[in-house]
Amino acid sequence: MKKPSRGLHANAAGFIVNPAAASLFFGLVLTIVVYSALDLSGAMNHLGSYGPLLPLLVIVWLMAGAYIGMKRFKRRATRIRIKGPLFMRLLMNDCLQRTCGLMETRLNTPAISSVMILNDILLDRMLHICATDCLRFSDIRRQIEDSRLKGTSNLVLARFGQTAVEYRKQNLPAEIRQVEDTVLRSRPDLKGLLEQLKHAHQTLFTGTGDLVGLLPPDSKRVARIRTTYRYRPPTPERAQRMAFALETMAYLKATRHENVNPMDRKRYDGVAAQMIPKLADNLNGYKQAWQELVDAFEKPGN
Repeated sequence: MKKPSRGLHANAAGFIVNPAAASLFFGLVLTIVVYSALDLSGAMNHLGSYGPLLPLLVIVWLMAGAYIGMKRFKRRATRIRIKGPLFMRLLMNDCLQRTCGLMETRLNTPAISSVMILNDILLDRMLHICATDCLRFSDIRRQIEDSRLKGTSNLVLARFGQTAVEYRKQNLPAEIRQVEDTVLRSRPDLKGLLEQLKHAHQTLFTGTGDLVGLLPPDSKRVARIRTTYRYRPPTPERAQRMAFALETMAYLKATRHENVNPMDRKRYDGVAAQMIPKLADNLNGYKQAWQELVDAFEKPGN
C-alpha cells in the first residue's frame, strides 16, 4: 500500500500565509532596504565590480531559509492546531473517498454484480500477494505477471477480506490519525466515538472474513510449493497465500474467456453472495461512525 505523503494536507492551508509568497515579499523588502542603505552611505562605491552581488547572495540565502522555516512551521501548525468543524468534515470526505470510494461506487452501480465485485477484490489481492509474498519466488511471480491481469490503482481493493493480523500490520489512514491527535488534545469527551470509528474501520476490512480462508487453496498445491523450495521453504501461511494467488489467477483468466468450471463458479458465487452484502453493511457502518464523530465534534465540548 502506498504510504501517506508527508506534505501538507490538501485542505490544511488554513490562515497561515503562503511560504513562497512570504519569502518573496521578505526578499524584496530586504533588497530595497539593504541597497538603499548602501547607496546612502556611499559604501556601494567601495565594493568593487562584484561587490554589489554579495548582499544579493546573502538575501537569496536568507529567502531560502525563510521559505524552509515557514513551510515547516505551517506543516507543524496544521498538524497540532485545533481543527475546526469544516476541517473535520473535509477529513471525513477525503478519508472515505480514499479508503472506500471505489468500493462504494461499485456497490451503488446496479450493473456491477456481487460476483464482479468479488473478482475485482480477488484481482487486487492476487497482485498484492505477487508484489509481497512472491518476491523471493521468481517463477511464481513471473506466472502472475505474465498473465497481464491489471488491478486498480495502488491495489486499493486488496485490503478487503483481511485477517486481523494482516490488518494490524498496516497503519491507520492519515485522516484518522489526525482526528485521533485532535481528540486527544482538545476533545477527550469524544474518545468513545473515536474508538468506535477505529473499530468500524477494522470491521470494514476484516469483518467479511479472510479471503484465503473463504476460498482455501488445494492443500496438495500448497505442499508442492513448499517441496519445490525445500532448501528455503516459505512458511505454511505464505505458501497458502501463493497457492491462493495461483488459483485466483487461473479462475480470473477463465472468467475472461467464459470458460469457468461449473464447480468453481458455484464456489465463487457462494462466497460473493456471503461476502458482498456483509461488506456493504460494514461500509455503511464505517460511514456512520465517521458521521457521528464529525457531528459530535461540531457541538460544544463538555
